[in-house]
Amino acid sequence: MAKADISARVGVIKPTLKSRSLQDLRELLPAGVELIDEQMGFAYRSLDEFRAAMPAYAEKVTSLAARGVDMIHPEGAPPFMLQGRAEETRLIDEWQARHGVPVFTTGSTQVAAMRALGVKRVVGFTPFAGELADAFAAYFTDAGFDVLFMGKPVAEDENVYDLSTPQIAERIVAAFAGVPRGAEALYILGSDWRVIDVMARLEGALQIPVLHPVMVRCWYILKMLGLDDPVPGRGRLLAQMPPLP
Repeated sequence: MAKADISARVGVIKPTLKSRSLQDLRELLPAGVELIDEQMGFAYRSLDEFRAAMPAYAEKVTSLAARGVDMIHPEGAPPFMLQGRAEETRLIDEWQARHGVPVFTTGSTQVAAMRALGVKRVVGFTPFAGELADAFAAYFTDAGFDVLFMGKPVAEDENVYDLSTPQIAERIVAAFAGVPRGAEALYILGSDWRVIDVMARLEGALQIPVLHPVMVRCWYILKMLGLDDPVPGRGRLLAQMPPLP
């Protein structure tokens, strides 16, 4: 099917009330793909807030299904990864059976992208350290990957969201030089990391694919719609458009 012929409605559940990433995704997708969004409104981004989020996610999945969307994407890696890979899969299966539309999370799209690219060993950079980073590493380990490192690419008291695009790109390259060698992809957790415009630079510096959530969900949605046209300048995944595993 050609991009010009596409007409689809994709329901997305955004973790926060303010996020540039929704517009980023709109700009990457064909004009015929309409994004219908709802928000979780996470405020503190804390363990307790994330762990208690599943009932609210379920309500918003139900709401989007009632609005007649063709697929539903609950965004937000931490709440689902804290549930664990097995529980996330159970929830996805339950929602799909109940509502009759495909459901995919941020984590499940990342797993699909890694498998589509043949990745086995991965390094992950996140805004969070400690228990959250450990949960993210466990999630990908349970999915069958060798996680060489999972943590912040900045100092403990720094926030990646306070950095400009050149600053965060510089920190990513510097931090990657200090992690164990052998990674076949860099996973980035956080849709609002402002590196979308420097994907080619990052991948050139690191010599591996960089899997940013916005690019990964764009690829996944395009493949779900049966589209194979490359999206240039946004990283190896969108340039190659490998099939869903």
